[in-house]
Amino acid sequence: MEREESTMSIWNVAGRWARNVLQQPAAAPVGNEARAKNGSAAETPKDSFTPSPSPGPSPTRPELNPAPPEGYSKPVKANELPDVGNGSGVLTLNLANGAGSKYRTEDNREDQARLIRETGANIAGFQEVDINVDRSGNANTALSVVTHLNPAFEAFKSGTVPTVPIGEDAPATAIRKGNDGTTLYQTPEGTLVTGESFSGDDRNIKGDSGADATYGNAVYVGAPDKVVDAYTITLPAAESGGPTVSSPEQLAALGDGKVTDAERNELGQRNEALRKNSPSEPRTALVTRVVGPDGREKSIINVHLAAGSESSGLRAKQLAYLADIARAEAKGPPARELVVMGDFNDSTKNVGDALEGAGLRRVVGGKKANGDNFDQVWVSGGLDTDTSAQVKTEGVSDHAHAGYTVIR
Repeated sequence: MEREESTMSIWNVAGRWARNVLQQPAAAPVGNEARAKNGSAAETPKDSFTPSPSPGPSPTRPELNPAPPEGYSKPVKANELPDVGNGSGVLTLNLANGAGSKYRTEDNREDQARLIRETGANIAGFQEVDINVDRSGNANTALSVVTHLNPAFEAFKSGTVPTVPIGEDAPATAIRKGNDGTTLYQTPEGTLVTGESFSGDDRNIKGDSGADATYGNAVYVGAPDKVVDAYTITLPAAESGGPTVSSPEQLAALGDGKVTDAERNELGQRNEALRKNSPSEPRTALVTRVVGPDGREKSIINVHLAAGSESSGLRAKQLAYLADIARAEAKGPPARELVVMGDFNDSTKNVGDALEGAGLRRVVGGKKANGDNFDQVWVSGGLDTDTSAQVKTEGVSDHAHAGYTVIR
C-alpha cells in the first residue's frame, strides 16, 4: 500500500520547523570574506559595482552591519564563485521571455538552471516570466527552469498534483492559488512562487489574449530556507492620477502578520482593477516571506519596474511606492529583514534615492546608468552579506549580468 502524504498547511509546517531550529545550538561563525576558488581573498571592490555605504539604521531596528559588504570588483562567471557555506545564496535573473525567441526555448531554460546551480543560489528571483503564453510554447517558464534545477518539481508534470486555495491545508506537494495573482508550487524540497503582473485578457501578450496566459515575476526558495507567506501587489501605473494602489493603511495591514484571506481577496480586487485600467504595462512586486535556519523571518521582494527613459517619472513613483512596501514589511510584526531585488530599469542612484530612506543599502549594482547595472540587490541593515557579485549570464538572458549575494 502506498504511503499517503499528510494534509497540512505549509505555513504551519514552516512555523514548526522554525521553532525546531531555534532550539538547536547555533552554528559556528564563518568568515565573510569573499574568496576565489583557490582560497585567496577577493580583490577589494573598487569599480562599477562597488557597494554603496550603509545609509544607517533602518526605521525599525539598529544598524547591525555598518561596513560595506565584501564582493568582487569585476563581473565574474558563476563557476568562479566560492561555496555558499552556511548562508543563503540570492540571485536575481531576468528570464528574457519578452526579449526574443532564442530565450524562450527549453534548452535555454535548462541553461538558465545551470547558471543558478553554478552560483549555488538557493533563492532566485525571476522577471519576465511567461506562463501559458503562446510565444513561449505555453510553458510555465519559471517552473520549467526550476524543474531543471530541482528534480522534486518533476511532480508537477503529471497533472495530478492537487490545487487548493493558498490559505487552506494541503498535501506537502501541491499548487496553492491566491486571489491576488500569487501561486505557490510547493514540494518538501523547495517552493516556487509566481506573481501575475497581467494576463492576456488584461493586455495582449504578443498576440495571446487568453485569460490563462500570464506575465510576471517569480521567486524560487530551496533549502535551507522555507516559504511562510507570499503576496503580489501591483505598482502605480501612471505618473500622476491613474488607478488607485493599496493605501498606506492597507500596506500596513498586509505587513502585519500572515496575510488573511480577506486581505488577500481585497488585494486581488485592487490588483485586478489596476491591471484592467492601467494606461501602461502593469508592473508588480512579489513579496515572499521566508524563514531560514536561524528562525528569523525575512521578506524577499522581487520587482520589475517600468522600462525606458520616457517612463522615468512613472518609475520614480513606483520606487517611492516600493519603499512604502519595504517599510511595511520591515515593521511587521514580526519585524523582518529585507532583500529587495530585481530588474529596476534604472540607475542605482535613482533607486537609492528611494530605497535608502527605507533603511536599505545596495550590495549589487553599479553606478553607471546603463543596462549592465539594472539588475540590483538591496538589503536591510540587519543582514550580513558577502560574495556580492555581478554574475555573467553568458547568453542565457539579454541582460549581461545577474545580481548575486550571500546573506547570513
